[in-house]
Amino acid sequence: MHARWLIARGNVFAPSALAVGKLVDALRAANFLPDPRSPDFGKLAYESARELYAKETGAYAVHTVENTFGGDTNATVKATTESVPLELTKDWLDDGDREELRLVWPVSDASLLKPPVRAVPGRYAIELHRAIEYVYPQAKGIEPLDATCKCGEDLSFEWDEDEVVPAFRSATGIFAECDECSRTFDPAKATAEIAGEEVAGGAAYRFALVVTADTPIGAFDPELVSLLEKEFGRSFYEVAG
Repeated sequence: MHARWLIARGNVFAPSALAVGKLVDALRAANFLPDPRSPDFGKLAYESARELYAKETGAYAVHTVENTFGGDTNATVKATTESVPLELTKDWLDDGDREELRLVWPVSDASLLKPPVRAVPGRYAIELHRAIEYVYPQAKGIEPLDATCKCGEDLSFEWDEDEVVPAFRSATGIFAECDECSRTFDPAKATAEIAGEEVAGGAAYRFALVVTADTPIGAFDPELVSLLEKEFGRSFYEVAG
């Protein structure tokens, strides 16, 4: 699986539910996201067990849950996945069961939408990620970030998949606040090597737009980057893995 992340500079950024809903509306209006009100929507195919949850509104959501499934794939998908409502409300997004959340818009035919990247795969998905703690992707070319608090506590962690089924695949986490001294952690005060360059904050985020595909993905479309920067009033940078 190939992926490309669009991350806000400053890394601590975590937009409100209202802001996320407005972004989704803007992405639909710009034809980056499938819109069930569009005449082309019926041409999109939804095939996998998870994708079927997107058949009505174009998107499904994956959230973290306790692992009580004993390897039962069907039960796992059912427990972690739900349809995304057409209108994203504060109550829905900020529900306590959705503290770690992937909103996923699968696209089966790139010709029906404005591609989010320059090298367009045949099938892809656009995802919006939200989390209270920092998510840190594990992928080739993305080196880990030093997450040591000033008090010496290591704030990095892994989701124990014997205990939970995490929303985020191939990722570790960083606590946003230290339990030992109550200091908040700012990833941008450290650097990590990304594709051979030192980047402030590395690939840490609490909010990101992500494109995933089975084939290599090109750089983000500048129009998409500009749209996010206009919506949130801050710059974004991209990371590939």
